[in-house]
Amino acid sequence: MEGIRSISRAFAVLRAMNQHQGSELRELHTLTGLPSPTVYRILATLRREGYVRTVGGGRYQLTARVRELGAGYTEKLLIVDVAAPIALRMTRRIRWPLAIGTLDGDALCVRYSTMPYSPLAVQATTVGHRLGLLESAMGLAYLGFCSAEERAILIDLLRSAPAPGAPAELARLDDLLALTRRRGYGLRLPHNPGQSATVAVPICSRGQVLATLSMTTFGRAMTQATLARHVPILRQTADEIARAFAGAS
Repeated sequence: MEGIRSISRAFAVLRAMNQHQGSELRELHTLTGLPSPTVYRILATLRREGYVRTVGGGRYQLTARVRELGAGYTEKLLIVDVAAPIALRMTRRIRWPLAIGTLDGDALCVRYSTMPYSPLAVQATTVGHRLGLLESAMGLAYLGFCSAEERAILIDLLRSAPAPGAPAELARLDDLLALTRRRGYGLRLPHNPGQSATVAVPICSRGQVLATLSMTTFGRAMTQATLARHVPILRQTADEIARAFAGAS
């Protein structure tokens, strides 16, 4: 599919300017390989829009407004970007599908899933699914290992508008979270035959839970032997993702 060449050229100029604290027209021409008249028109447009200003000696410089272009790129998007290739590589090794979930209000939202790449996937994908903090492995892994301050806020949210079945879960919440922390993972087992099962671990950096990493199996396949074999792999994968996140942030 053919792109819009003028936009590509404008981004080439922005990338070149981002590497230098003030650039002359001829320098940008050399760095981008674009004709000088084209670079001049791009600079004039960027200046009119407030992203570029002229400084002494015929040099051009980016303004603070360029920060607005990255304002929508949050830690949640960054963690998914760095986690996706790592999770995919691990699925190709262990065959079971993995997923990355981040907090979305009072639930965990699945942001990435390797289900399309797993021969053992129970469905096509879970991307976009919102999973309850009390009813899902991802939710328990997040709630069990986030800070006490964040946990208190989330529990207040759950109590203010409880989901169906939540009062019973809230009544035994302390026991649920103590068990989750003792195990080191969140676990969802099937309630009925034919349902899937999920185990999840937190992805942590600098004492903060950034996301959760889960593995979903057929319900009957989530045995103690499966947990003993795969939970260490999930923890190692979560640690690798956390290191990659720290290096990228």
